[in-house]
Amino acid sequence: MKQIFTLITFSLPFFLHAQVVCGTANENGVVTLTAPPGNIITSIEFASYGTPNGSCGAFTIGSCHATNSVSICSSTFVGLNSASINATNAVFGDPCGGTVKRLYIQATYGTILPVTLVSFIAKRIEQNTVKLFWVSAEEINTSHFIIEKSTDAVTFEVAGTVKAGGSGGYSFADNLLNSTDAVYYRLKIVDYDGKIQYSDVIRLNTGNEKLQLQLFPNPSTKVITIISNKDQDAFIANYTGQVVQSIKLKNGAQAVNVSLLLPGIYFIKTKEEVVRFIKN
Repeated sequence: MKQIFTLITFSLPFFLHAQVVCGTANENGVVTLTAPPGNIITSIEFASYGTPNGSCGAFTIGSCHATNSVSICSSTFVGLNSASINATNAVFGDPCGGTVKRLYIQATYGTILPVTLVSFIAKRIEQNTVKLFWVSAEEINTSHFIIEKSTDAVTFEVAGTVKAGGSGGYSFADNLLNSTDAVYYRLKIVDYDGKIQYSDVIRLNTGNEKLQLQLFPNPSTKVITIISNKDQDAFIANYTGQVVQSIKLKNGAQAVNVSLLLPGIYFIKTKEEVVRFIKN
């Protein structure tokens, strides 16, 4: 059974009333995107380093295009009020040698609402099956979650719906019908009064990857979430090798309380792997 994880770290807010901001620059220039005060950039709707065309709200990809444009811009801008990125080959690679390039970006921004995801992960549990897990720490007036997926991180379609329960953990199984290098997922949260909010986008690689024990957030103060590909025994050791806590990992994600540990460097150890984390 093949299992591949993609995780997104703690404290992911949802957003409301998304609006658009754009930026352009010629090669070796800089694009700066700034949302109004009290807002942050929530997603990258369009990004192309190459020869894009059009104007804000109607950008199109030209004959030259760096396919990593959206993912690089997303990691730079999403979650921030303002950020900048260089329009250079050093950032995006050179998609068409000898051609003078430019960078066009269109992003959405919105205000933060008091709905927080503790975690949001995608796990490939079989050849054609993906399991999504998310934990909500706080829900206000929430009706249901709509799971949306995409193969390009731009155009999304509905994969399914899960009824909200007030707070806690949720899961959803999705079928991979097409063979692609990656699938992107996001959560659309619908309130009882009709308001719609979105989570950030997570990426699931569908190629062959070596699965590793993973944990987040790192550093941590109170709780860490550990992701394991099987049921197994593990323990936490300090930097001298002294075992300070024994744990039983399960196949999937689970929370482990580390609030009683002294601040410092620790290691999660199994028979096969060792992962370091910092306790603040």
